[in-house]
Amino acid sequence: MTKKEIKNFFDTQLAAWELARRNCSDLQRAELREGVWQDCRLAVQFNPARMVSTGAAIDRKTIEQRPCFLCAKNRPPEQVAVPMLGHYELLVNPFPILPLHFTLPSTLHEPQHIRTTFIDMMRMTALLPGLFLFYNGPRCGASAPDHLHFQAGQRGIVPVERDFGLLYRPKGCGEGVFPLCGYVVNGWVIVAKSAEESEKLFGTLYDTMPQDDESGEPMMNVLAWYEEEEGTYISLILPRCKHRPDCYWAAGVEKCLVSPGALDMGGLVITPRKEDFERMTPERLVTILREVGL
Repeated sequence: MTKKEIKNFFDTQLAAWELARRNCSDLQRAELREGVWQDCRLAVQFNPARMVSTGAAIDRKTIEQRPCFLCAKNRPPEQVAVPMLGHYELLVNPFPILPLHFTLPSTLHEPQHIRTTFIDMMRMTALLPGLFLFYNGPRCGASAPDHLHFQAGQRGIVPVERDFGLLYRPKGCGEGVFPLCGYVVNGWVIVAKSAEESEKLFGTLYDTMPQDDESGEPMMNVLAWYEEEEGTYISLILPRCKHRPDCYWAAGVEKCLVSPGALDMGGLVITPRKEDFERMTPERLVTILREVGL
């Protein structure tokens, strides 16, 4: 798809789908506050519509009892799908965080997993210009861990992607695996000239990461995009040690309802409650991300 085709698909969906249109309109008025921690430029967004995801229960009993909202048979009739790679579909996300926000579910109802699907993620970055893809592990922000899916969003907004070339890209790096430099949480950068080489390098990393017994794979978030001018595939692997920070479960003024996914780990922290948005400082934001990072 071209950038124009992607935008036309998005606009057509908004014209036909009231829920998506209303939430996208609300997003345009959403409050956003930016701050700096050391050299890192971070942001917090007040987005009440994201309570659906932030507050999602992902225990096995809850998952088994609710219909899967990513399966075609359970989607609203207004939600139109564009086929991708033969076994994924491009859908407009009706609860957006970014001005252009899509979900890319598998056509099969299978658990969220990244080891054998990472190459699909890389291939789709080259098919969706102007967008980056991101992956939330089963216990790392995914509100539908029972259905394999990626998400895609507009580039130039999430701090770690937006500022990557300026602040976080390892100096003089060619192709290979490198530590993510100067960011608030630890991570790796994979730079490769092909999706196949990206997958090979990712596999090496994956095999060294600690396994999470509950989800069946190492805990992580992934952000990835294709640099057309360079002809390179860039992916950021952000390992995790924890699903939600302690403040998520706290009471009173100590409570902060933040459930980090890939965008939060990338420096755009989503707060569905006004009080959390107003109390968030760059220092508190970094503390939350480091608590759940590895």
